[in-house]
Amino acid sequence: MKSKRIGRREREYLTHREEILAAAKKAFAAKGFFPTTMSDIAKESEFGMGTLYKYFKSKDELFFTLIDNKMEEINRLVKSELSQKTSAVERIRKVLKSLFEFIERNREFFRIYIPEQNPFEWTVKIQDDLGKVIHGKMIAYINILVKFMRQGINSGEFKPLDPRDTAHALLGIVNSLVIEWLISKENYSLISKLETVLEIFLGGVQRMERRRVDR
Repeated sequence: MKSKRIGRREREYLTHREEILAAAKKAFAAKGFFPTTMSDIAKESEFGMGTLYKYFKSKDELFFTLIDNKMEEINRLVKSELSQKTSAVERIRKVLKSLFEFIERNREFFRIYIPEQNPFEWTVKIQDDLGKVIHGKMIAYINILVKFMRQGINSGEFKPLDPRDTAHALLGIVNSLVIEWLISKENYSLISKLETVLEIFLGGVQRMERRRVDR
């Protein structure tokens, strides 16, 4: 089946929309969400205010659209890696490596989450329909991990712990290291923390006999 051809006006609309989102990402990363104004974004994008409002009704909508897009990318990445027909340990290693590489490539974007007042609080708030959509994708992300944990238990690789608890535990370890990397003045690769995450996580969930084999 042939894909529908996009007309010139639609191509132009999509191009401008992406340019505005890229400008908003730079503005938010430079100043933080709250201090940034639509005027700042208009200046960064080199579009007039009127044009900006044709595409996005507020900076909140811009902000949540950026988050929504990145959450979609992360969900696809994680789902793809965890669907591979390999051991649970190998899959979690690959998904963490891919996730850390993704975050490193998008460091500027992820810094938007870190508020100046308290670097250990996320700025993302659930509000209105946009917030609910993003929250839904976060839940979907956790559910992908829950399914993986359950598969690891069923295959005998993981201890019979609550899969949702272990999914949240993994996210907690990852998030704390990611935030520390984002705010750190030291120059090091996030990938360098991969083995630390695996050792801490697998030390808690992997059956001892499986750890001996995988070593």
